[in-house]
Amino acid sequence: MWRRLVTEQETLISIGIFGVLVMLADAASDLGWTGWAVAVRIVGILLLTGLVGYTVWQRRRIRAFPVPLMFTTETDREVARRHFERFVDSHRLPLKTIERCTSVPRSDLLIVLKSDPRSKAAPAWEEAWRDLLQEWERDVDSRIARFLGTNEYLSYHIFPHVWLPLAFALGASVGLRRAIVLYHRQQDRFYRVLDLTNPRCLFEPPGEQTPAPDKVPPDFETLPSGERLALHIGITDRHPFPQFEAYHDHAHVVNAAVVYRQALEPESDWLPYVQHLHRETQPLIGKYPQVDICLAMPAPIAFALGMALSRTPKIRICDYQNAQYIPVFALEKIEKRLPFD
Repeated sequence: MWRRLVTEQETLISIGIFGVLVMLADAASDLGWTGWAVAVRIVGILLLTGLVGYTVWQRRRIRAFPVPLMFTTETDREVARRHFERFVDSHRLPLKTIERCTSVPRSDLLIVLKSDPRSKAAPAWEEAWRDLLQEWERDVDSRIARFLGTNEYLSYHIFPHVWLPLAFALGASVGLRRAIVLYHRQQDRFYRVLDLTNPRCLFEPPGEQTPAPDKVPPDFETLPSGERLALHIGITDRHPFPQFEAYHDHAHVVNAAVVYRQALEPESDWLPYVQHLHRETQPLIGKYPQVDICLAMPAPIAFALGMALSRTPKIRICDYQNAQYIPVFALEKIEKRLPFD
């Protein structure tokens, strides 16, 4: 308790120590107790120096720790809390240290979606995105920033248990402005699959050992010009992909796909797959005035792809509703007030 009080109220405590001891030293001088006045001033200097040293040590110490964060659509808060605890424990993330040294309680590191936007229009998805983002930015990021004085050395370890449009939107919201590590759950085990502590690694060339994805059509140069592109991006072996006719307006758009027809091994590094997807889609996205993206992939891949394709307001993300892909979130919403700036 006293540690949190010192770290949160450093300025107020410093002013209090300075004011009280100055008054005591002045009173001792007025009474002719010169020796006592000097001693009080020395004690004040030592206390203030110790306080500053302790605060600097604590802040350097907390910078060395990752901050666990879980976004979830689980409606049962107790079930969500158990998943969060298992996520934290499985990778020994320093939850107790974060809670003890900052003003952020563990309950704020579990961000639960308030309402279900599925089978609803875009405004419901925008509200869901805004709720998740505000809790992350206001209740976690800004409070840790006040404690540290900076977010330069902070890394978020995130388990994005949300639907793909929200995972992509959250990734696009944070962009390259924070260090991120992403986790995937499979058969009730949590795997660290994407290390984006240097987010610019998303733009580096992928390793040669990871194959490039399939393209549909195989040569994008043959695609016609147009105003809109429906771009299907997938890493899946569960169902046929892409299905261009599933896009709600497929007859009036240019259709293309970039896809890995496989399931990813959770113990492998997923970064090269995201790098390949970004490399193959970036020139195509730049060619069309509006791009609607249809996703089929694990949520961490969608989050990382959102980070890589952030600052592209012409992109809209689609949700799969009633056997159709429907646009539900436009990245231009993020550009109106850039988060985490």
